[in-house]
Amino acid sequence: MREAATASATGSSATTGSQRRRWYVHLALMVSYAGSLVSLIWLSHSITVHVVIGVVFMLTLLAHFAQRRRTIASLVRQWGASGARAGRGRRLALSDAVLELLVLDVLVSGLVDGLTHHTNDLPLFGSLGFPPGLVQWHKLAAVVLTIYAVVHVVRRRRRLRHSSIR
Repeated sequence: MREAATASATGSSATTGSQRRRWYVHLALMVSYAGSLVSLIWLSHSITVHVVIGVVFMLTLLAHFAQRRRTIASLVRQWGASGARAGRGRRLALSDAVLELLVLDVLVSGLVDGLTHHTNDLPLFGSLGFPPGLVQWHKLAAVVLTIYAVVHVVRRRRRLRHSSIR
């Protein structure tokens, strides 16, 4: 009880707790996404494990969006802003929007594959010379998301551990 009073007076423990919760969500996002990929590669005979871990990833992503609701609202407002300060905000908003669209693409392609009970190919990519595995919509979407997510995490690695919920 005494620690809580001290924490609210100084604000330091609350910020640390907020940063810790945010870090746990970041960590859960990375682990669940990696787990989803690993389960598909090494447990290809059991699609159920892949689906369960994929659902955990999507639920964790919803928690991430809930934590970022103020930032997301601010980025949406910056779409229409002008000036030098808007440049960085616009780039960040665009990057987040691309990442969200890629996640949505993986989700939709996975749902379509699941509902049709087979993988759905993109013939255009086959004619462009893509490897046979990457002609499948869900796999290609996952590869593109993985590359973008790795770049996203690497570029934000310093802030990833110490960002807080606002």
